[in-house]
Formats: sequence, C-alpha cells, structure tokens
Amino acid sequence: MVSLYWHPRFWKMIDWWLYPIVFALAAVGFVVVSSASPDVRRELTMQGVALGLGLVTWVVLGLLDYIELYGLTWWIYGLNILMLLTVVFFGVEVNGNKNWLDLGVAMIQPSELAKILLIVTLAKQLDSMERLRSWFDLALPIAHVLPIFGLVLAQGDFGTALVFIAISVIMVYAAGFPGWKIAGVTILGAALVVGVVYSHYNYGTMFPLATPERWERIDTFLYPEKDPTGGGWQVIQSKMAIATGDVWGKGYKQGERHNNDWLPYPQTDFAFATLVEEWGFAGGATVLGLFALLFFRIAAVGFSARERYGTLITMGVVAMLAAHVVENIGMTMGVTPVTGIPLPFISYGATAMLANMIAIGLIQSVASRRETVQY
Repeated sequence: MVSLYWHPRFWKMIDWWLYPIVFALAAVGFVVVSSASPDVRRELTMQGVALGLGLVTWVVLGLLDYIELYGLTWWIYGLNILMLLTVVFFGVEVNGNKNWLDLGVAMIQPSELAKILLIVTLAKQLDSMERLRSWFDLALPIAHVLPIFGLVLAQGDFGTALVFIAISVIMVYAAGFPGWKIAGVTILGAALVVGVVYSHYNYGTMFPLATPERWERIDTFLYPEKDPTGGGWQVIQSKMAIATGDVWGKGYKQGERHNNDWLPYPQTDFAFATLVEEWGFAGGATVLGLFALLFFRIAAVGFSARERYGTLITMGVVAMLAAHVVENIGMTMGVTPVTGIPLPFISYGATAMLANMIAIGLIQSVASRRETVQY
C-alpha cells in the first residue's frame, strides 16, 4: 500500500498558488510594519514568529483530512465558548475593548481564533441540515452562532461581531438559503439604521441600545470635520495620507503622517493608509489585486470541494477575510466606522496573523482532497 502523501495526485491537487499570494501579502505587511512601527524590532519579531507558527499549522492542516474535524465539532464548539468566556471574565481592556488575554510573554486576542472555530462548527451544523429554505430552518444555525456572538459583544468588540455576522450570513447562503430573503432582510436592516440615525439627528430621539458613546462614534463617522483635533482626527489624517500618496507614493519610510505621529496606529488599524501614502495608488491597487486573486483561488477550491462540508468551510473563510478587507479599508477612507479591524496578513497583530494562516491551512486541506485518491 502506498501512502496517500506519496501519491502524485495528492500533491497535484494542492493549490500551490495560495503560497505566493499569501507570502506576497505578508511581505507587504512586513514592509509597512518596518516603516511605521514605533517599536520595530519587537513587532517584526512577533509578526515573524506568528507567521512561522502559522506556516507550520498551515502545512500540518494541509496534510490532515479536514473531515476528521467533523466528529470533533462539539469539542471545538465548547473550546470556543470557554475561550471567549475566559476573555469576558479575565480579559484585559485595550482601547475600550476587553478582548485581550495577557499570557505574560504575549498578549493574544482569542476572538480572532474564535472566527476559525466558528467556521468549522457552523459548517458541520449547516451540512447536517438537508433543508434550508424557510426562516424557521434558521433556528438551529442562529442558536449555534448566538452564544458566540453574544460573548464577543460582551467584550465590547462590535467590529469583530460584525465579522461573525458576515461569516454566518455567507455560510447560510452557501448552504442553500434563498439569496432574495437575505437581501430583503439586509435592505430592511439598512433602512432601520438609517431611520434611527435620521430620527436622532432631526428629532433628538433616543433609543435603548444607543448609548451616548455609540452616538459619539456615529457622529465622528458621519461628521469627522466637527471634531478635527479629537474624535475625527484619525479618519481625517488617514484620508489625507491616502490622498497625498498620489500614483507612486512618497517612498519607503517617507510617510509624513506616521513620521510626525499624525496618524494613529499606522502599522495596525491604519496600515492601508500608511501603505498608500508611501507606495501610492500603485501599491494600494496591487494589494487589492492580491486579495482579489486570493478570494478567487479560495472560491475555486470551494466550488470543486469533494463534500458540501468543505465548500461551507471555504465560503466561511472567504467571508471572514473579505469582511476584514472591506471594514479595514473602508474605515481608512471614511466609508465605514472605525472599528479596529486589522487588514489580513498586512496589519501588525500576531494572533490575527496566526488565525489567518490557520484559515488558509484549512483551505489547503480541502484543496488536497478534492478528488478521492486510489492507492
């Protein structure tokens, strides 16, 4: 009997394009961090360690059969709940969000890993359901996601909670729920938000869940120029950094905004603004092109997956990464509220880097088993 891993078909089915795409994005991230970080040596070391650990995990997951996770679903789900509960009770608050754990040697953000665990467990939940057509059919998936979503909200991390929503919606759609129903609810939800905001600004209406702090964030998002030296400062500086980057940018380490400490968090939240200021429209377009290519490759793996379970995992990963890209780049341009969501593989963040590499490892596991190998 010939081992599966020595079979030529196994290695042929691996999506080798994922490696250069991901490493190209990570290389851009290292350039941004080395240029903009106030603590270059430490942050580059942490980012490098996370990338190395992520690569090991990527290779291990690629060799393992993702179907083995099917039988571990409830253990994984329990681990996810326990991990998020630990953050709620023992977490450390950073920038208003209590979503970090201090391990002594490093700070980690468990909600980043929780996204991957949710993708794995929700994929099994949806795969086990033959019918997914009516709103009643969503009862079990909602019950599956709600505890995790609630624990993330309890940490005060609304931006990450939105990513969980994006993951859940796309996976439910991929499982067969009618798209027109999802679109209808999305339109109604958007109309409700617009109505609430309009009523507040024009009639002073207050709503139970809308605290003064949240209204302040909304006000900063809609009218950053009203407080140019306070709440609106970072968005204004980010937009100016992008605007002054022109076509080719100012060059490596020549970014005026971060060199003068005008742009907050230039290597994390506003890494894209730093990138465009130094490398211009060409640099920003290249990064967006790499992301588009990455999403295309992952989707191709999903469409050719051997089982529905594999397809759902790939769609969850695409949703997670795409939500991060839209939220992060949107906030640097003032299109979406500032939420502190990192740009995948580029923003500094060891936990986020490790989580993203694990996600790509899952994709590689699905890719290498798109066909049944006879041996």
